[in-house]
Amino acid sequence: MKALGCGLALVLVATLAWGQDHQRPAADAFSASWAPEADPVDQRIKGSVHNGSRFRVTDVRLQVVGLDGSSRPVGQTFTWAFGDIAPDGETSFAIEAIPGAVSYQISVVSYDVVTGPPVRE
Repeated sequence: MKALGCGLALVLVATLAWGQDHQRPAADAFSASWAPEADPVDQRIKGSVHNGSRFRVTDVRLQVVGLDGSSRPVGQTFTWAFGDIAPDGETSFAIEAIPGAVSYQISVVSYDVVTGPPVRE
Protein backbone atom coordinates (compact mmCIF):
# COMPACT_ATOMS: atom_id res chain seq x y z
CA MET A 1 0.00 0.00 0.00
CA LYS A 2 2.90 2.33 0.80
CA ALA A 3 4.37 1.69 -2.68
CA LEU A 4 1.01 2.55 -4.28
CA GLY A 5 0.87 5.84 -2.34
CA CYS A 6 4.43 6.75 -3.42
CA GLY A 7 3.65 5.87 -7.05
CA LEU A 8 0.51 8.01 -7.02
CA ALA A 9 2.43 10.92 -5.49
CA LEU A 10 5.11 10.56 -8.19
CA VAL A 11 2.48 10.69 -10.97
CA LEU A 12 0.90 13.81 -9.45
CA VAL A 13 4.27 15.55 -9.07
CA ALA A 14 5.26 14.65 -12.65
CA THR A 15 1.94 15.97 -13.95
CA LEU A 16 2.28 19.23 -12.02
CA ALA A 17 5.89 19.65 -13.14
CA TRP A 18 4.94 19.16 -16.81
CA GLY A 19 2.21 21.77 -16.49
CA GLN A 20 4.61 24.30 -14.97
CA ASP A 21 7.34 23.83 -17.59
CA HIS A 22 5.22 23.86 -20.73
CA GLN A 23 2.96 26.47 -22.23
CA ARG A 24 -0.42 25.67 -23.71
CA PRO A 25 -1.56 26.69 -27.19
CA ALA A 26 -2.95 30.22 -27.41
CA ALA A 27 -6.72 30.52 -27.78
CA ASP A 28 -6.33 31.85 -31.33
CA ALA A 29 -4.28 28.78 -32.37
CA PHE A 30 -7.50 27.03 -33.43
CA SER A 31 -9.80 27.87 -36.32
CA ALA A 32 -12.96 26.16 -37.53
CA SER A 33 -14.90 26.08 -40.77
CA TRP A 34 -18.27 24.55 -41.62
CA ALA A 35 -20.63 23.72 -44.47
CA PRO A 36 -24.14 22.27 -44.63
CA GLU A 37 -24.30 18.62 -45.63
CA ALA A 38 -25.76 17.97 -49.09
CA ASP A 39 -28.46 15.54 -47.86
CA PRO A 40 -31.81 17.43 -47.91
CA VAL A 41 -33.45 14.99 -45.45
CA ASP A 42 -30.76 14.84 -42.75
CA GLN A 43 -29.95 18.47 -41.95
CA ARG A 44 -26.45 18.29 -40.53
CA ILE A 45 -23.50 20.64 -40.43
CA LYS A 46 -20.05 19.21 -41.09
CA GLY A 47 -16.93 21.12 -40.31
CA SER A 48 -13.25 21.00 -39.62
CA VAL A 49 -10.99 22.29 -36.87
CA HIS A 50 -7.44 23.38 -37.63
CA ASN A 51 -4.74 23.29 -34.94
CA GLY A 52 -2.27 26.09 -35.71
CA SER A 53 -0.18 25.41 -32.62
CA ARG A 54 2.98 23.34 -32.09
CA PHE A 55 1.09 21.01 -29.71
CA ARG A 56 -0.75 17.75 -30.39
CA VAL A 57 -4.17 18.06 -28.73
CA THR A 58 -7.06 15.73 -27.99
CA ASP A 59 -10.55 15.90 -26.46
CA VAL A 60 -11.23 19.13 -28.35
CA ARG A 61 -14.67 20.43 -27.31
CA LEU A 62 -16.46 22.94 -29.52
CA GLN A 63 -19.24 25.41 -28.80
CA VAL A 64 -21.42 25.98 -31.85
CA VAL A 65 -23.75 28.99 -31.83
CA GLY A 66 -26.40 29.16 -34.54
CA LEU A 67 -27.03 32.68 -35.87
CA ASP A 68 -30.04 34.01 -37.77
CA GLY A 69 -29.90 36.38 -40.76
CA SER A 70 -29.33 39.35 -38.41
CA SER A 71 -26.40 37.56 -36.69
CA ARG A 72 -28.44 37.03 -33.51
CA PRO A 73 -28.06 33.72 -31.64
CA VAL A 74 -30.97 31.30 -32.17
CA GLY A 75 -29.46 28.30 -30.36
CA GLN A 76 -26.27 26.59 -29.33
CA THR A 77 -24.83 23.15 -28.88
CA PHE A 78 -21.56 21.53 -27.90
CA THR A 79 -19.75 18.78 -29.75
CA TRP A 80 -16.38 17.02 -29.85
CA ALA A 81 -13.87 17.13 -32.67
CA PHE A 82 -12.95 13.63 -33.90
CA GLY A 83 -9.65 12.27 -32.54
CA ASP A 84 -6.33 13.98 -31.89
CA ILE A 85 -5.18 17.00 -33.88
CA ALA A 86 -1.49 17.08 -34.78
CA PRO A 87 0.41 20.37 -34.89
CA ASP A 88 -0.72 22.29 -37.98
CA GLY A 89 -3.26 19.49 -38.59
CA GLU A 90 -7.02 19.21 -38.96
CA THR A 91 -9.86 16.99 -37.93
CA SER A 92 -13.61 17.11 -38.43
CA PHE A 93 -16.87 17.35 -36.50
CA ALA A 94 -20.58 17.06 -37.29
CA ILE A 95 -23.75 18.37 -35.63
CA GLU A 96 -27.46 18.49 -36.32
CA ALA A 97 -28.39 21.82 -37.87
CA ILE A 98 -29.75 24.36 -35.37
CA PRO A 99 -33.31 25.37 -36.34
CA GLY A 100 -33.45 28.95 -37.65
CA ALA A 101 -29.68 29.26 -38.07
CA VAL A 102 -28.27 30.52 -41.36
CA SER A 103 -24.68 30.70 -40.14
CA TYR A 104 -22.61 29.42 -37.25
CA GLN A 105 -20.01 30.75 -34.84
CA ILE A 106 -17.70 27.95 -33.70
CA SER A 107 -15.14 28.17 -30.92
CA VAL A 108 -12.88 25.75 -29.06
CA VAL A 109 -13.87 25.76 -25.39
CA SER A 110 -11.52 23.07 -24.06
CA TYR A 111 -8.84 20.58 -25.07
CA ASP A 112 -6.11 18.42 -23.57
CA VAL A 113 -2.47 18.65 -24.62
CA VAL A 114 -1.02 15.28 -25.66
CA THR A 115 2.51 16.41 -26.53
CA GLY A 116 4.26 19.74 -26.71
CA PRO A 117 6.87 21.17 -29.04
CA PRO A 118 10.32 19.60 -29.04
CA VAL A 119 12.52 20.73 -26.16
CA ARG A 120 15.69 22.52 -27.29
CA GLU A 121 18.75 22.00 -25.20
